[in-house]
Amino acid sequence: MASPRPGDLTGHLLGDRYELATRLGEGGMGVVYRGRDTMLRRDVAVKVFRDGTTEIARTASESQLLAALNHPSLVTLYDAHLGAEEPRYLVMEYVEGPTLDERLRRGSLPEPAVSRLAEDLADALDAVHRAGIVHRDVKPANVLLRSPGISGEEFSAKLADFGIAYLVDATRLTTPGTIIGSAAYLSPEQVTGADPRASTDVYSLGLVLLEALTGRRAFAQNDLREAVLARLSQDPVIPSEVGHEWGALLAAMTARDPADRPTAREVVAGARNLRAGRAAAVVSTATVALPSESGATRTAVLPAETAVLPPDTAVDGTPRRWRRWLAVSALAAVVVVGVITGISIAGAGDEPASPPALPALEEPLAAHLQKLMDAVSP
Repeated sequence: MASPRPGDLTGHLLGDRYELATRLGEGGMGVVYRGRDTMLRRDVAVKVFRDGTTEIARTASESQLLAALNHPSLVTLYDAHLGAEEPRYLVMEYVEGPTLDERLRRGSLPEPAVSRLAEDLADALDAVHRAGIVHRDVKPANVLLRSPGISGEEFSAKLADFGIAYLVDATRLTTPGTIIGSAAYLSPEQVTGADPRASTDVYSLGLVLLEALTGRRAFAQNDLREAVLARLSQDPVIPSEVGHEWGALLAAMTARDPADRPTAREVVAGARNLRAGRAAAVVSTATVALPSESGATRTAVLPAETAVLPPDTAVDGTPRRWRRWLAVSALAAVVVVGVITGISIAGAGDEPASPPALPALEEPLAAHLQKLMDAVSP
């Protein structure tokens, strides 16, 4: 009996094990189906490559590396059939939920959801980069959202589709100068056909996060040529309403020079600092009981604007400036939470407590924290 062809494999059984139920999506290299592993009785996603798909040798090597990765924000690879006999296919974890692309059609995401998205995806990319792989196609359609089952826009994100991933330092199996990736999320170096590096994925992720915050693509030109060439002469417009902290992070991630971008690991740290600072801001709006001379208690409201501190200067894209902002923002989040906690404890005593001494800090961080102390001191 002839092997089924990838034109329409719905209802077929691959490898005497994987039953294909419905088509989930289609791309340049193949078709993705929702399937059923009849042996383990679980749902799976099966990517069937088109006949004659090139770079199967590279995909086979990349698949072996991905199979060894175990990360909560990466779609797990279960099985692969990439030999001479067609159809060739990959069997992956099936994620119940929409893609980020589908979600963004309804508009932007709330900032807490975007910071979680940034942390999840950057952490996944860090694991991939450490394994010597560059994804090359980070875009909303390749981000799967899984709801943890609680209310609100809470979800965990998984990075999928390594169909065009690139093995760093491996023998080149692609045509020199070939542009691979999705036009709206290409990095400048991809436009010129240069070898992709880990920083390529960081740039694309920056564009994805910017779109998630604003609901608009940074490079949305209707003409494909204009959209691609704009990467070489323009920086994405980062609106002021995203805030100083997000503006600094996104500007660094989308620097045109790859050497000026943070690593995926540094993006994780930046996203965590944003989340920690936001948590401090929530605490700072609460009322804190402070003792008065008469023994009665009075309340003071901590100013929220001092909870998350902007970088001391605008990010110019240099690694030194970026890492300095990362360190200062982390210190700001930790110190603010510590100061608020100290004030709460001090307010519980019978005698008025002296304001806790501030650590030695650079300006303007010291001035911001001094304003906080003045606002809550008796």
